[in-house]
Amino acid sequence: MHDHFFFFFNSGLWWVGFSGSVIYIALVIWLGFFFRRSEREYSFRKGFAMLLLMRELFFYGYLWYNDAFHLADSLPLHLCGISYLCSIFALYTLNASVFEFLLLLGIGGAVQSIITPEMTHGYSPYLFLDYYIAHATIILTPIYLYYVVGLRLRHRAFFRIWIVAHVLLFSVGITNYFLHSNYIYLCEPPKVDNPLVTGGFPYHLIGFEIFGTIHILLFYFIFSRLTVKPAGNTTNLPDPPSINQ
Repeated sequence: MHDHFFFFFNSGLWWVGFSGSVIYIALVIWLGFFFRRSEREYSFRKGFAMLLLMRELFFYGYLWYNDAFHLADSLPLHLCGISYLCSIFALYTLNASVFEFLLLLGIGGAVQSIITPEMTHGYSPYLFLDYYIAHATIILTPIYLYYVVGLRLRHRAFFRIWIVAHVLLFSVGITNYFLHSNYIYLCEPPKVDNPLVTGGFPYHLIGFEIFGTIHILLFYFIFSRLTVKPAGNTTNLPDPPSINQ
């Protein structure tokens, strides 16, 4: 197990990570609109997905090379690790179910990780940069797919994602039992101060349940009622999933 590194809200390091994340998200979405107007969004999105995959492979190569890979805390089984892999898959395939997972659940976990950062493999300049790229990617992917590509939530997506979330929690909980790990912080709460997470095991799970459910319902309510026309030419774009499907 690695010593976790975290820094406080409103510190200098926090502002570097936060502002860098905002710039990165805005830049990628702007590029999506730009390539959409010239009918090259498809190629841009596929290429970006490949870059994200290369970043994931490089990260695990870095851990392996530095003898820092351990089954108990290096597998992509935290919510954000799972969401990052889903981001690559969603960008490449436009899969509606994965898009819904990211929009209704992934964003919430990534936002919390950026606001209250906890680096699970310690600190280095590379790990700091990688941490924010990975978590900002989880936020930008469903927003990109919603506004640039035009994907939409389907009817009762909130219920499906709520079920998926609990199946995921159960599966990761079983994994934690066999690996003596703490993925998704099911066995003990994060070390970083977070007003949404209080108490030790099992009481912190109550906060996970309450605020996770509220987040799913709130984002479903907001995004199922927004009607935003994607920018640019729609000739080469598949029909987006509709809220009425």
